[in-house]
Amino acid sequence: MARKLRVGFVGLGRVFDLNVRGYAGHPEAEIAALCEADPALLAQRAAEHPEARATASFAEMLTWDLDLIEILTPHPVHEAMTVAALAAGAHVSVQKPMAMTLPECDRMIAASHAAGRRLKLFENFVFYPPLMRARDLLRDGAIGKPLHLRMKVVMADRSQAWHVPPASSVWRHALAAEGRGGPMVFDHGHHMMAVALWLFGDVRDGYACIERTESPAGIYDAPATLTWRHQNPPVHGMWDVSLALNMTLRTDYYADAERFEIQGEEGILTVTRCSDRMLDEPVLTLYRGGEVRSFHNIDSDWANSFPRSTKHFLDVLAGREPQQILTGEEGRRVIALYDMFMRSNAEKRVQSP
Repeated sequence: MARKLRVGFVGLGRVFDLNVRGYAGHPEAEIAALCEADPALLAQRAAEHPEARATASFAEMLTWDLDLIEILTPHPVHEAMTVAALAAGAHVSVQKPMAMTLPECDRMIAASHAAGRRLKLFENFVFYPPLMRARDLLRDGAIGKPLHLRMKVVMADRSQAWHVPPASSVWRHALAAEGRGGPMVFDHGHHMMAVALWLFGDVRDGYACIERTESPAGIYDAPATLTWRHQNPPVHGMWDVSLALNMTLRTDYYADAERFEIQGEEGILTVTRCSDRMLDEPVLTLYRGGEVRSFHNIDSDWANSFPRSTKHFLDVLAGREPQQILTGEEGRRVIALYDMFMRSNAEKRVQSP
């Protein structure tokens, strides 16, 4: 019997609870290593996963003969850790955003090719069943020729949502203060940009208006309105980002609400929620021919999109799935799109990727 795939995790914060779901009980993979700089958090996770070796040293973990490393650390260290893990002979799944800059992405991709190992951008929204079903309906012609994509994100009162340790926000707000990305358009916004590219492909050009809001919690890159045109099909997109820190949000996870609407020549597809439960509506609806079709029997637990993403990658590594979704090159496309929006916001004019 072939040995199980030995998986190591570096960065054991809140998102670890979601990423680890894809490996718990998997017949072909085992959680073999844990790495975290915070001693208390490392001890907590080691107690939760006693089968795994634990260390505060990433360099030490790289000597443990691991097959796959999940990188869940802050974005600015993604490049260095990814390159080192690939050089050590491991495949890498790196949490979104892939990196801070396009040159960093290029070096990560080059390291993957040089090592002959897989590089995966970990993005869960494109594995969320309501969005997957909407994409299938779109491709089946359910709304005819697609014309317009509208996406909306609201960040609400975090005290009413899933508990996230304050330390995980400090470095994000510090990046925003430095003008190096922010919690909403760059960080959480990665999901939205990835979905737009997944649905309609490359972007032709776009325009962005991104405000800067200071709050007691830190600096946010919001409110914002971003518009763009895809190349083929020439779908127009619009993405609204708003900050409502006094608004209570029904959610089992983060204090974010997301909504997607795809308009076609013959109808409209709407996905009303992802990580939230703000609206008591069917998670997916199709309007066509004057009638509304509601989809109720779809797994709408957002957290289940994480193990779906992991399962796909494990199937790729096992040879059961021929085409990898969310490669390093696809991760780079998201950063290129973000870079376009930032240049547009700075120069107040339309830009191209």
